[in-house]
Amino acid sequence: MIKRARKKASSEVKPDKKRREKGRRTVKPGAFVVFKKSYIWGLFKSRVVYSAEIINISISGIKAQYTATTTWTKNFDKMSIVTIDRKIIIDNIPCTLISDSMVAQLENGTFVRRCGIKYGNLSDYHKLQLSNFIQEYAINPKKTKVWHIEFA
Repeated sequence: MIKRARKKASSEVKPDKKRREKGRRTVKPGAFVVFKKSYIWGLFKSRVVYSAEIINISISGIKAQYTATTTWTKNFDKMSIVTIDRKIIIDNIPCTLISDSMVAQLENGTFVRRCGIKYGNLSDYHKLQLSNFIQEYAINPKKTKVWHIEFA
């Protein structure tokens, strides 16, 4: 039996609805995001701290869904987008967690949660890769604004 979550707690961040809905496109099943934490000195590769399924995407961020026994406590500063067929892999996208809320509680005590992630400063390469991902994996990509990138 699934228990639906009641109203969000006041301590949880609730993004402005207009901003959140602008340009959001539902993503086809099979697209995932892997969240990473960089090491302080940058001597080692980033370590994976969480993963989630992508629900929707825009040029400003993504919404993802995951199951967990508690809220995410570790900070992360990068993410990678991976498709189940490994056709598209976009690595080391700078990001910030902007919202995290409970959707439902499962019988085994775990929670279904959704989080909103905002991109950090993107390189031209990341902008191009994200535009390609939106065009290929979004259900209605025609209305999505794509970045205009000029190469010198």
